[in-house]
Amino acid sequence: MPTKKPIIQTVVDEDIYSAFKEICKREDRTESKMAAIIIKQYVEQYQKEHGRINKLGVSITKTG
Repeated sequence: MPTKKPIIQTVVDEDIYSAFKEICKREDRTESKMAAIIIKQYVEQYQKEHGRINKLGVSITKTG
């Protein structure tokens, strides 16, 4: 099913991709869904450390 959500592509080393595929299999998730979860977690952690980012990319608050 087509989506209107943004699409991200990346290039990784073969060993990283193989490990990622195995993690997806173990977690019973598609590669796309797992990547979305990982990216979301990273963004949330980044914003905890550096402040929330608005759509313009500007930090508008600082959380501790």
